[in-house]
Amino acid sequence: MAKRTRATATTSTLARVNQTAIIEALRESGALSRQQLGLKTGLSPATINRLTAALIEDGLVVAAGQEPSTGGRPSVLLRYAGSSRLVAAIQLRAETVTGILVDFDGKIVFRRSVPLGARQAGDPAGADTESPERAADQDRQLRKVFRLFDDLIATADSMGTPCLAVGIAVPGVVQQPDGVVGTMPEFGWTGVPFGTLLRQRTTLPVVVENDANALAFGELHTGAGRGLSSLVALFLENGLGAGIVANGELHRGARAEAGEIGYLLMERSSLERSYDARGDLEDRIGSLALTQRARERGIPLPDGGSLTAEDVFELARDGNADAQELADEILDMVAIAVAALVIVLDPELVVVGSSFVGSSDTVIPGIQERLRGRIIRVPRIEPATHREDAVLLGAAELAAAEVNGFAYLAF
Repeated sequence: MAKRTRATATTSTLARVNQTAIIEALRESGALSRQQLGLKTGLSPATINRLTAALIEDGLVVAAGQEPSTGGRPSVLLRYAGSSRLVAAIQLRAETVTGILVDFDGKIVFRRSVPLGARQAGDPAGADTESPERAADQDRQLRKVFRLFDDLIATADSMGTPCLAVGIAVPGVVQQPDGVVGTMPEFGWTGVPFGTLLRQRTTLPVVVENDANALAFGELHTGAGRGLSSLVALFLENGLGAGIVANGELHRGARAEAGEIGYLLMERSSLERSYDARGDLEDRIGSLALTQRARERGIPLPDGGSLTAEDVFELARDGNADAQELADEILDMVAIAVAALVIVLDPELVVVGSSFVGSSDTVIPGIQERLRGRIIRVPRIEPATHREDAVLLGAAELAAAEVNGFAYLAF
């Protein structure tokens, strides 16, 4: 994946930045005249005319009628031709892989989910990754992912709107540019070269990204973070991660490990042991830990046998006292993690996704109450705009950016 950097003052980069501004204005506001685009973007009439002509020639912008006449020559309205262009997005979760086709207006036009049959919550990660059984299991799961990948591309072709790029969101550290995914305890996978394997199946651009990073990117460009230059997206599902945006760009760190907050050390006793596939915080509020604690306390488990924070919050909402106690413990740990992120990064916004979204009306106030009077400033916290599809649409946005060569400037 091409690295997105701040735009330099070259003519081609400036043109790309300005085209991006035009497209974003049309995506946000709908059909606009060239004069309205100038007011929205601050670009000169000559620049608007030149760049919209190029966008029309490329099929990215089309005429959409005329403004009502006020006595003079009516202005032609332009709109972004997003519905005629598709990208695919795939999200790997603990037990399911989901794929969508989404147009450049953000509308999902096709969806398919496939059960993966990942390892059970009681199966310790890494214990048998070298066994023939685990190797065969990994191969079976990968074939399901590849089949969905191929089906999405074929479905787009059958719809008459060929897929232009694919974004993949995974629950693990992703090394760029090859898209090698580090340890994924949910599956018992380590070092899977997703990018290379998928690019062998297509000539389309393929973006492989960590799921929390995909969430952050999507919220920055089409969600709660629009217009901001910094945010943190907190993603809690089977594990816990954070996507970090600084100066308008994803911050991955020197080894793509920025935001792996499952490894935060929570107290002095954390120094008395070592951590491998999971860190101290994840060992407290990750799915495996919650499932074990639920069994010890007699909290009912879902049919799949694995409990997530979302399940705990739902049981607490239904009046289960033991689940409420566990939910409070989760919020205590999450609040400590948010405090660390906010103090170090000072983001404009914290977005919470996945397990938090369904209970955001109680979870967000709970986090803020725990932080009040304990850090310099309690952050603005909001649920992910696209709710359960936030990671998928973030992956789609990453893929769309590859197609259009968008150049996003820090504000």
